Amino acid sequence: MVLVALAVRLLVFPYAENKQADAPMRALIAERMNADPVAAGDPRSFCQFGPLPIELMRPFLALFPDARRSSRMPSLIFGIAVFLPFFSLGRRMLDERGGALALVLAGAALALSPLHIQVSTTAASESLYLFLLLAALGRLHAAVSDNRRRDYVQAGLLWSLAAVTRYDTWVALPVACAAVFIFGRRDRRALVNVAWFAGVSVLLPLGYLAWSWVKSGDPFFFARYITQDHAAMSQAVNARLGGGLARLRQVGIWLVSFGAAMTPLPLLALGAASRRWRRWSPGTRVVLAAALAPTAAYLAKGLLLGDFEPLPRFAIAPGIVLLPLAASALIPLDGGSSARRLVSLIAVGALAMSATALSLAYAGPGRIWAGAESIGPLTRLDNEDRALAQYLVSHRRPDESVFIDTLGYADIAIAHAARVPAPLIVTLAHTRQPGRTLKESRALTGASWFAIHDDSWGKTIPPDWPSPSPRFGHWRLAHLDWPGP
Repeated sequence: MVLVALAVRLLVFPYAENKQADAPMRALIAERMNADPVAAGDPRSFCQFGPLPIELMRPFLALFPDARRSSRMPSLIFGIAVFLPFFSLGRRMLDERGGALALVLAGAALALSPLHIQVSTTAASESLYLFLLLAALGRLHAAVSDNRRRDYVQAGLLWSLAAVTRYDTWVALPVACAAVFIFGRRDRRALVNVAWFAGVSVLLPLGYLAWSWVKSGDPFFFARYITQDHAAMSQAVNARLGGGLARLRQVGIWLVSFGAAMTPLPLLALGAASRRWRRWSPGTRVVLAAALAPTAAYLAKGLLLGDFEPLPRFAIAPGIVLLPLAASALIPLDGGSSARRLVSLIAVGALAMSATALSLAYAGPGRIWAGAESIGPLTRLDNEDRALAQYLVSHRRPDESVFIDTLGYADIAIAHAARVPAPLIVTLAHTRQPGRTLKESRALTGASWFAIHDDSWGKTIPPDWPSPSPRFGHWRLAHLDWPGP
């Protein structure tokens, strides 16, 4: 299964691009930090992003300056390496009876998971995060089972690394500690061991907060950024659909996202797997509580409070942790059929979901449908975006900076495709808002090229916009010394 996973990801990697979610922003931050030492010393350069994935990208960008590929290399590496902690944790979660076959099925689902293929071939943080989380949960499972302090310490070290990769781990830590007492031993030794686990787990997060406090005076900038960003997205959806439909939509997003993370067949077996909860060991129960805690928090915020908008990639970690148990439930459901038949069914489900997502994303006449693309294995620039990038490659002078309309993070992906160096992509370094006129935007940003889209800033064209100017689909492009057509 590892070879299958490697082959699929190597096949997708040359065609994938940093477009979905915040992968392009991570790539740009890493590139800019390499070019600007001052940015590397400012915690606010990370925005809401955990620092570890960005720091791992920086050596690859230094060796291979083309950010389109080098920023994605760490994800590819950890997208393959993840099978080591995945199988290790899976063996601990499953009993001996049927465990080997269930691991084969779980491995097949992970190898063909559309969502995991996507995060393994873009600059997303989830590939590294999943590797560290599974490794931490494996050590935590061993710690609960054997009550050995060294296992708790090892779990804490891995948890600490995961916590500076994605902040989901901060939510899960108190739940993991509480679950050890609820499901595991409750003696004095267990109390001391959990204290070791928690203490080691917070080392890097506390160091990051202390550094942020010293450097910027605002250690919780990232928390407010995350909260405000997701609340704003949720409010926009609520305003468009109404509270009831917006919440129903969230449930649909979560279900489809878990299907994209686990592949459909194991997802359908979760009900049967949950009915075996009495067989689960204390370690398995602790692992599940820790893995599912962030999802539970996001569901509460989204469905009860209405201030959170889920993204499909949030399902990757809990979905993959659930895979071994779901796969074990498939064996009796299939009436004892062979492993080959079950693997084939998993593969057919994964391919069908991938084909459906890609068809919905790319088949329409307009821009790529981001909602469908976000659960598929491949992310690509729109044709009009690519045409704009190619024009800039041909016409932009090496010293000219570019200011591109912000459609999600498509502006960053276009700038990278146009081979614009990070210091000359002015949206991050200066502002992500234009002036009322082109002249004002020039004074504000110092940019030489300006691109606006009909569905965004282009709805109100600046009065001093040159005419005629090149168009690429719905893009309009202007140059500060525009020579005419």
